[in-house]
Amino acid sequence: MTGSARLARSLARPLLALAALAPLALGQGADAFQKALERYNETIKRLPLQHHTEGREKLAKTRNPEALAILAKDYADTKDPGRFPEYARYMLATLFGRNFDRAEFVEPLKALRTANRKPVDTWLWVQALKIQADRGDAAEVLAIATGEKNALLRAAAIAGLGATRNPDLKAFIVPNCMAFPKKDEDRMAILGAMSGALFAHKDRVNDEVYREALTAYIGLLADEIGLSHTAKVQIARHLQGILKSNQLYVNPDAWLELLARGEVKRGTTSPSSAAPRFFGIETDGERLCYVVDMSDSMCKKIEPAAKPAGPLSGPKEKKKKGAILDESDIPWHRIDTRWDLARENLRVSLSRLTPDKQFCIVWFGSAAGTLESCPGMIKATRANIDKVMDELDAVELGPSDSRTSLDGKLRGETNMHAGLKLAFALTSRGFAQTEAYVDGDALTEGCDTILMLSDGTPSVDDFTVTDKDYGEGEVVVDQEYKVKAERTPNLNYPGPFIFTGDPNCPWIVDDVRRMNAFRRIRIHCVGLGEANMTLLKELATIGQGQSFAVGQKRAEPAAGGK
Repeated sequence: MTGSARLARSLARPLLALAALAPLALGQGADAFQKALERYNETIKRLPLQHHTEGREKLAKTRNPEALAILAKDYADTKDPGRFPEYARYMLATLFGRNFDRAEFVEPLKALRTANRKPVDTWLWVQALKIQADRGDAAEVLAIATGEKNALLRAAAIAGLGATRNPDLKAFIVPNCMAFPKKDEDRMAILGAMSGALFAHKDRVNDEVYREALTAYIGLLADEIGLSHTAKVQIARHLQGILKSNQLYVNPDAWLELLARGEVKRGTTSPSSAAPRFFGIETDGERLCYVVDMSDSMCKKIEPAAKPAGPLSGPKEKKKKGAILDESDIPWHRIDTRWDLARENLRVSLSRLTPDKQFCIVWFGSAAGTLESCPGMIKATRANIDKVMDELDAVELGPSDSRTSLDGKLRGETNMHAGLKLAFALTSRGFAQTEAYVDGDALTEGCDTILMLSDGTPSVDDFTVTDKDYGEGEVVVDQEYKVKAERTPNLNYPGPFIFTGDPNCPWIVDDVRRMNAFRRIRIHCVGLGEANMTLLKELATIGQGQSFAVGQKRAEPAAGGK
């Protein structure tokens, strides 16, 4: 029997049951469903992923049982490489979680997930198991979270339970800490899921049951467990946010002492003054990735608000090579453009890294990549930092173009999603090619901190395809500058990870939430000029980080991680 035949058999009963419920759901919403189905049938035949996404989203929003049956078949049949099967599955899983959170949908979603158990399907398991725990048999989800042999699926169940309204954290945190995996990649996946679950419910820190779960989690810092330093930092970061400590301890005794003091008071934490920083945002972490906007708009002159208040002095006395710098050492006489400002702040930030840390610089324009001097995560030695800065100093801005590059040329439009996607895929030897959010090398060797700088809103992504003109929307030469163009028989269509009117850019936000589900990377975001601060604040919130618009007085702490 083929895989598709097995899936058809596994789906048959629950989906037919849903079909029987369809008339109830179609009552007042029959017209809406039919219109959505017509649009879906129209868009799914096209090439652009953005059109597929639009049709699927309209169908999913009807919350109709037939809609789920159609989209579940889509998930199972998404195999054509030209249709981005990996991302189609991620986005369909997100749509299931957004729109089918009702008891009658538990069984068909269960059938779909049990027929799909590959790493690419982990996000489907998270979404389906959350719905099952909230609306169906939570005991089965708990059994998966504590007994499933596949570590990724066990992590998915932990994440699903952690996303529910009031989970019994002790029931799945304690067993997983007591039977903690031996393989590093399994450890990081399970640890990331547990960290997210505990942090999501940190308001319950004074509850006895929560504290029992937290005590077991703290116990993973013991020397005999043998966690990597990166894993210990992840635990310490989450404990810092939960227990309101201003210190990042990597041993269990200090945290157990804090926990034993009694009720935890609400308050704020402050990083050490010796911490690395970028544009004034201080951070912790051992493996830092700078995600830097190199779109053409970075050629713009910096705004007056970006400069320090008061008169600017001339050239400063040059510090010795290898000296630690701070913002007072920025040579403002050399700064004319946004790119100049970014480069000099990178110089300050890199100078503050100690050799025991690792870093990488990811750039994004129309595409995304790493600098040649740091093709993956590299040690922050003086020699490596000097090579990176030499490459950054050699970047030259091209002349302006009256149509698409009004301020000068750097590397094109704003493909923010590609930059973030690459940052999450980094390893010590390059980057994971597929399923990076659960890839073993990315989990164990990837960054633990992202420091992102952008001056615009996402205007292009990695999913652009050429298709015929369907006569919809306006045609532009450049999404960033919105330069209008004549319609032609064939057009380039970007994917869904761009700004389409909603400042939250929900597909980027949801995809970063997926990518960080088991990684728990801290994300700090800096905005310049016309930066989409609504988006940057949301990304920082997901990463328990800070967002900052250059020209403001201080960095803005996130409201809390997700």
